[in-house]
Amino acid sequence: MTVYSVYEPADDADLDARAGKVAFVKEGIAWLALIVPILWLIYQRMWLELIAFLAIFLSLPVVFGSGPAGQEIAGWVSIGLTVLFAFEANDLRSWALRRRGFKFAGTAFGRDQVEAETRFFSRWLPEQETATQGVPAVLPVPAKAAAIVPTRPAAGDEVIGSFPRN
Repeated sequence: MTVYSVYEPADDADLDARAGKVAFVKEGIAWLALIVPILWLIYQRMWLELIAFLAIFLSLPVVFGSGPAGQEIAGWVSIGLTVLFAFEANDLRSWALRRRGFKFAGTAFGRDQVEAETRFFSRWLPEQETATQGVPAVLPVPAKAAAIVPTRPAAGDEVIGSFPRN
């Protein structure tokens, strides 16, 4: 089973528009981000993460030097950073979606993304329809509650904690 985090846009009032923009983010490693991380970032439209990724990888030769030993160390570090990026890529995508105004809508699971989407929407759509039908145009204003005034025990009553001693 594959688990997905589901994000929906917060600003769309129309249910069909919101359902069309729902994003499913797979939990776990992003294999395509391991193979071609720059293309994966461009495809996901994660521009800030792309700039940070390029800045880190372009600074490796400067940090480790241009000699043969520095190039070898920079190569191993870049491989390690690419593997680390692949493990964290989907979490970065979730963060980017929240930054764009999406809100967490729940989790979904299935053998593949189609099954996870089917399970999620079969549960999510009825909840959304009942939520929009059950909200009145004007919410009633609750009446003021009676004020609770603390009282003191009578002069002869001795109180231990919350209980009077008799």
